Amino acid sequence: MDEQQAATGCRECGRRPADQWLNDEGPLCDPCLDERIAAVTGMPRLPLAPPPVEVVGRDGRRHVMRYRLWRAPTGIAVQLVEERRDRDDGFEFAVLGDHDADANQLAAQVRAEAEAEISFGYLEPASPGPGWQLAGRTAAGRLVGDLEGGPVRAVVDGQMLSWEELGEALSSFEGWRFRLIIDDPMTDARSDAATAADGEQNLPG
Repeated sequence: MDEQQAATGCRECGRRPADQWLNDEGPLCDPCLDERIAAVTGMPRLPLAPPPVEVVGRDGRRHVMRYRLWRAPTGIAVQLVEERRDRDDGFEFAVLGDHDADANQLAAQVRAEAEAEISFGYLEPASPGPGWQLAGRTAAGRLVGDLEGGPVRAVVDGQMLSWEELGEALSSFEGWRFRLIIDDPMTDARSDAATAADGEQNLPG
């Protein structure tokens, strides 16, 4: 993606964010992308995304979450992304539904996931000293790349952590065993039939 071009907004309407591409055309906002997909496929247009919502974390901080809604090749994607964040930090949640799913129900599902995760909180301020420590015995987040080519970093509770910072947060568990699970960035809410059909399309040969 051309970051400088995307920063100017959608090539069709000027709306932001505009980071979607259809073949070589873009950047496009979600509604303009959907308009083009509907024209090509004959699928009905998706509704506009709901207005932003506010979710309060365990620490009392308020997180303004913005909806995004678009039609992916495998279904309808609804995402909640934290506003006013620096680069890759902040919270993100996403749900993938069938092409004929109710977009409002998907929006309600992703909001429920966001509220549960943000209100839970995996980190707490380290004591003593600066930094973070685990509030319990589990942690979850997402991995983001380094623009300077370094190793990926972790975002936990909306906080960007280097591997050194994450190691410090885990330091009280030295000697314990751990299990690392890599999960899909989207919760798959599609029907069993749609999921099976998608899997068959991806079979080799």
